[in-house]
Amino acid sequence: MLFCRLDQFWIAGQQKWSDVAMELWETIEFGARALILKSGATKSLEAIKRRGSVRLEHLVKHARANSSFWRDKLAGLNMGSFELADLPTTNKAELMDNFDQAITVDDLHRDEAENFLEDESNIGKFFNDKYALSRTSGTQGRPLVVVQPKANIELLFALQVSRGNQHSISLSDAVRHFVWPARLAAVLFKPGFYASATAFQYMPPGAKHYVETQVLCASDDDMIERLAEFRPTHLTAYASVLHDIARHIETGRLSLPDLEQVVNISERLMPQAREHYKCVFGTPVLDNYSMGECLFLANGCPTSGGMHINADWALLEVVDENNKPVQHGEKGAKVLVTNLANHVQPIIRYEIGDIVTMATQPCGCGSNMPLIDHIDGRDSEVLYVQTDQGLRPIQPMILEIALIHMLHLREYQLIQDEDTRIHALIEPLPGTHFDRDRANRIMHEQLQTYGLDDSLNVDLQTVDNLKTDGDRKFQRVVCKVKAEESELAHAS
Repeated sequence: MLFCRLDQFWIAGQQKWSDVAMELWETIEFGARALILKSGATKSLEAIKRRGSVRLEHLVKHARANSSFWRDKLAGLNMGSFELADLPTTNKAELMDNFDQAITVDDLHRDEAENFLEDESNIGKFFNDKYALSRTSGTQGRPLVVVQPKANIELLFALQVSRGNQHSISLSDAVRHFVWPARLAAVLFKPGFYASATAFQYMPPGAKHYVETQVLCASDDDMIERLAEFRPTHLTAYASVLHDIARHIETGRLSLPDLEQVVNISERLMPQAREHYKCVFGTPVLDNYSMGECLFLANGCPTSGGMHINADWALLEVVDENNKPVQHGEKGAKVLVTNLANHVQPIIRYEIGDIVTMATQPCGCGSNMPLIDHIDGRDSEVLYVQTDQGLRPIQPMILEIALIHMLHLREYQLIQDEDTRIHALIEPLPGTHFDRDRANRIMHEQLQTYGLDDSLNVDLQTVDNLKTDGDRKFQRVVCKVKAEESELAHAS
């Protein structure tokens, strides 16, 4: 097997020895970097924070020196001594409006980037042989064109290999995977320039000899057959896609006997569904928390079920509406993300409306990276109730708490088409019984607790299968009630 593996370096006897040596060196270099990154996670939290602070200082200095946008934003900042909280925040609209001024290179412009992204034949190609381009989803407004240098992509895969696995990588693992590479199946909605899809098109050369990757599309009719034929050891997919794959396993139409790990990306997986899938897949199910602006923000933890922030390469601030930090164990109103690795398109204290709660206790897995306990969704996922003072926004978690307690839940969807009624579509886990009377009683008690029982009616309905809408992420909250600013009730 070893000799067969080495034969791949010599294609039909025509590849030059220099090319073979280069591939071998890239492979060794990638493995070495993964091992170094692994050791970085076990350093003390103080050492991790120091490393992050040094990289932050370098990022800020580079941004100020090479970007007119950041030079203006950072005017007046004491470059000799500053804290993260001293830096201004930014957001998607601001970076897109000032795209050409915000990046630090002069060989890429917004019109060129947008033209490049219009042509899907460019998927998997580097712009100017330097930059991986993608778009954010646009679920919180218009999308941002994201620019990543090659080094960022290499870092993403090295972190995934070293910190995003249930099995801690060792030198012997690196050698084993060089001879018998892991088989990673990445199941996406469809090809496109969204970050979670394009990343797999840019597998670094050094990683290819450790991980054989098969990118599949959930919309393809033969996806299940191709997945079975590939026999992945690792599976990465959206939660809504994992639902469908699990159904095929449960019905006996699919078998994945070599599977060692499942990773959920981009969509939140319900706790009961996660426990159920551990049995269905016969392996832990991890969450990766990231976004196009920082793909390597956090890796799932098999011990706690949470996610460890790669705080030596990215910073996450969980804050309230006024950008003030909240205590660990408390929900934030949003997060501020800083990508310490991207010096081409600086992402500094970038606002994202994710509702995140940090863990209050250290993790028992051995990693000292900060731990996210759970993510409750996005601040844009709100519902409304009519009051004497006008429409009042409410968080879906109020209803989700009742849903979780009333039955074993695989998935749910809340649809509000009028301010007094919400349709709750529920997909129970296989083999569980839905007690409608008990469910209605629990939901009514929950509404009473929050003083909503007289103003809101929740209609519970079970469905066989909640599916994503076409090629979009699964939308757990669908609110068709539009509230103007003047109509909103402002709580004191």
